[in-house]
Amino acid sequence: MSFRIGSGVDFHQLVTGREFWLGGVKIAHTKGALGHSDADVLLHAICDAMLGAACLGDIGVHFPDTDADLKNIDSKILLKQSLALIQKAGYGIVNIDSTLCLEAPKIKDYVPQMQEAIAGILGITI
Repeated sequence: MSFRIGSGVDFHQLVTGREFWLGGVKIAHTKGALGHSDADVLLHAICDAMLGAACLGDIGVHFPDTDADLKNIDSKILLKQSLALIQKAGYGIVNIDSTLCLEAPKIKDYVPQMQEAIAGILGITI
């Protein structure tokens, strides 16, 4: 059996006036991530890891921030489309391990919801 491992990273500035989405879950906070889409850094990093492991480029190749049709798009859609791309190339997901680095907001209470959202989109178990 052959395995490929991908690594993805994403950064967005937090600003007032935006909703804060993380792992497909809306997080209660006074700021949100600035970006062309909903700026969900966790889903973007997972997309990058998946696409990279399949040698399909990165999220910017498939979903460029210059595409007006993608303005404010829900990153769960990008994750679903990234899954379709890797499946078309003959790959699938075995496991996802992610690390989040942020001081605020505290996300511990949201982790189970994020796990369920991601697993549901990708058709994997937690």
